[in-house]
Amino acid sequence: MLEPKRTARVIGILVLLQGVVFLSFWKIASWALALGIQRYSSFTGKMAKAFFSSDHSLLELLLTGTNYLPIPLALGITASVCGILMLAFPKQAVQILVALRVLKRS
Repeated sequence: MLEPKRTARVIGILVLLQGVVFLSFWKIASWALALGIQRYSSFTGKMAKAFFSSDHSLLELLLTGTNYLPIPLALGITASVCGILMLAFPKQAVQILVALRVLKRS
């Protein structure tokens, strides 16, 4: 059976890994959106945007997607900081997890 401190460390590692996943998603999404928007900065992209409604709607979708990029960034930073704090201070993490009823005090 795991001790409460060890359980808090395991949960801290999982929270930290979740933060890394969010930050990786943010990096990949920002790269993909920048690549998609860059396509419409060339001459052929401007022509396609002007004459094809599907290209125009895709550009609007890409521009809208850039508005939502701070969400995974904020979630990733918050989760990573929480995971690091749980690893650094496992005794306090146990108290918080007991208060949130994630762990039971034995």
